Amino acid sequence: MSLTETEAIEASEESPNKTQDADNHRFHRWRSTFWQFLRYCLVGGANTTIDLLTLNIFLWRFPTNNVQVLVLYNAFAYTSGALSSFVLNKNWTFRRRQRTTSREVVRFAISLLLEVLYSSALIWLAARALQPLIANPTLWGNASKLIAVAVGTVISYSFMRFWIFAAGPQDRPAKQEIMRQAPTGSENNQASNGPETAHKHTIL
Repeated sequence: MSLTETEAIEASEESPNKTQDADNHRFHRWRSTFWQFLRYCLVGGANTTIDLLTLNIFLWRFPTNNVQVLVLYNAFAYTSGALSSFVLNKNWTFRRRQRTTSREVVRFAISLLLEVLYSSALIWLAARALQPLIANPTLWGNASKLIAVAVGTVISYSFMRFWIFAAGPQDRPAKQEIMRQAPTGSENNQASNGPETAHKHTIL
């Protein structure tokens, strides 16, 4: 059997294995993302409870039907929930075991500011829409808040996943080590073409 035929047989045997490995990798990646988002939602539930509790304390102590005042209440309530969100998401959702870095703190502060702004915008829109329909201040405030929370969950997850806790320099050494250990395609090709190359030089 010639060397070309042997290489063709080996290539045909490796191709299904490579396809299966790629499919398995894709499946594990999507499954990991799904469970990560589920953990994020559970943490979000706890943080939302803190958020709503703080908001209702304000509404109980200082009832209001003013949209601007409700937005101010929301800003304080959202911040209280966000502080616990940072700790739980760092250590459980995104499994960042390293010590909190200044990079993460700065990004969290910027993210929190943006989240308070869009949360305030969402609750302002919801409150304006529900104001003619709900007269009770507590019910009106909570209904507006829940609508804002539902819309803001995906936005907040995106901030956490792709910016605050995105892979940083501390994760690169492990990835580089994996890349060094994995044989490259060019090395395999050189190894398999070695005898053929030597044979050609001998003929020449």
